Amino acid sequence: MLTSTCFRWALGAALAAPLALHAQVPAAYQVATWRQFKPAAVSYTLDDNTGNQLPIAIPLFDQYGFKTTLFTVTNWGPNWAGLRTASANGHEVTSHTVTHPSLSSLTVAQQVVELQNSQTTIKANVPTAKCETVAYPNCVLGDVPTIQASYIAGRICSGQIMPATPPDFYNLSSIITGTTGSVRMAADFNTRVASAKSSGGWCVFLTHGIDADMGYSPTQSVELAAHLAYMDANRADFWVGTFSDVVKYIKERNAAVLTETTVSATQYSLTVTDNLPDAVYNVPITVRRQLPATWANAALTQGGAPLASTISTVGGVKYVVFDVVPDKGAVQLTSAVALASTASKAAEAVSLWPNPFVDALTVALPGQFDVAIYSLDGKLVSTGHGTTTMQVGRGLATGTYVVKVSQQGQPVSSQLIFKK
Repeated sequence: MLTSTCFRWALGAALAAPLALHAQVPAAYQVATWRQFKPAAVSYTLDDNTGNQLPIAIPLFDQYGFKTTLFTVTNWGPNWAGLRTASANGHEVTSHTVTHPSLSSLTVAQQVVELQNSQTTIKANVPTAKCETVAYPNCVLGDVPTIQASYIAGRICSGQIMPATPPDFYNLSSIITGTTGSVRMAADFNTRVASAKSSGGWCVFLTHGIDADMGYSPTQSVELAAHLAYMDANRADFWVGTFSDVVKYIKERNAAVLTETTVSATQYSLTVTDNLPDAVYNVPITVRRQLPATWANAALTQGGAPLASTISTVGGVKYVVFDVVPDKGAVQLTSAVALASTASKAAEAVSLWPNPFVDALTVALPGQFDVAIYSLDGKLVSTGHGTTTMQVGRGLATGTYVVKVSQQGQPVSSQLIFKK
């Protein structure tokens, strides 16, 4: 028991350690405030595992590949089978304590039981759950050192859009939806995310009941569905991430140190490091590098494995854009043969997300297009035809594949994708 307590204290001290507010980045590079340089981050958190969350709400999110955070009270009879399925599909299943007390009304010893036992029970019943964040019952903060010993962040409900770097990761705001809050209609949701876009911030929604499932402050699924359709239509503006993924992204982004070494005129070597525990902080951050004047394109690898990238032009400057996990080995950037002019423009319009993916990969490209997925030995494993957006990759085994996108019979894009 003493060993466990000491370990939790050490982990908590590491996770709660102060962070540098700005990454250390060479002039040719930029680290995205939010993934893929989107203007804002949005998280959807659902509390209490009410009756309609898993059968009605989660499929609405799954339709678009959006991942949620499910804050679970462990002794309220949660649907463990449903939570296991949701977690395996990329949703975050994490702690809302054991019995839902206001933590400040408990002794520190009682808070330890609520916080640690909840985490242990969730991990035992949902093996894929990391259970790294907590939502405080009734939005009442408890003893912070006790919380820090087990969790990397905690959520309250003060109704604010958070800045790109929140001042306190154990007092993270959220906005209540449904009948007791000011966010009831799809337009209300849309207004809040638009505010996050304007400020470059992070909007976290807090939802309990769905329709008539007897949960607190019910939100109507028809309004949620309409809002999610809006989010899908405006993907370029919003990164939808789980509560823990956004927390990790912020901390990694702020702590990142980028160091580039020139190998030759056609190759650079980049290391991306941070001062955070790698076992916890392991989500990719988005980086872009200005292409040298003599480079038309670039090919990337990390740790010897191909690293997916895209080319974008911002303010007349051409960049190679990629996601990278800090401390996972050097990234090699090598000059690649330019694509044909038309294909290059179309390729820049192709978007693939999420990559890596768990359930399905969304492919987006204006107009009609065809998709073909190949195994690394060249075998065609999947094909599809879509307009504007389509989801592919369901049923694929875990591994690395090549996805090729074409329009009107002409190749547009060829990228590596990774199925978890």
